[in-house]
Amino acid sequence: MGIPAWALIFLSAVAFSVLTSYISRKTGIRQKTDHIQKSMKEYQKEYNEALKKDDKKRIEELKAREPEVMKMMNEMMFLPFKNMIFVIPLFIGVMWVLGIYFNGFLIELPIALHLNGNELLGLNIFHSSQYGSRGFFILSSVVAGLVIEQVWSKVLNRKKT
Repeated sequence: MGIPAWALIFLSAVAFSVLTSYISRKTGIRQKTDHIQKSMKEYQKEYNEALKKDDKKRIEELKAREPEVMKMMNEMMFLPFKNMIFVIPLFIGVMWVLGIYFNGFLIELPIALHLNGNELLGLNIFHSSQYGSRGFFILSSVVAGLVIEQVWSKVLNRKKT
């Protein structure tokens, strides 16, 4: 009596999500993104306060920093793509393995998240739908990734305090 195929696929999705989160944190991309977001919030807060107080001198000082802020925003937009150097080959490998070892796998789930006009884009997700091994892996990876990211963030925030 072995492990069911759905469990193996789900566990591989969880492992994939843990690994990609780990890569993101180890490469420093997550920390850099967090730092940039914090800096952007501080800048926005200062700018809004200066506007409320009608402090023209402070507004001009902050406007002088605008090119620096825009540079940070651009950097933040492209940071996640640096992870793709590691994640895409890993993802392709997993998709290949799933296609070989779980070729006939089908599972029916109570939600439909396919990218077509009737389901996800039409917000009509609450009906059953079938997934193959690759679709189930992707769906499981997304769910696991969201949970792992929340748990990891809470653990790291507790360590900081």
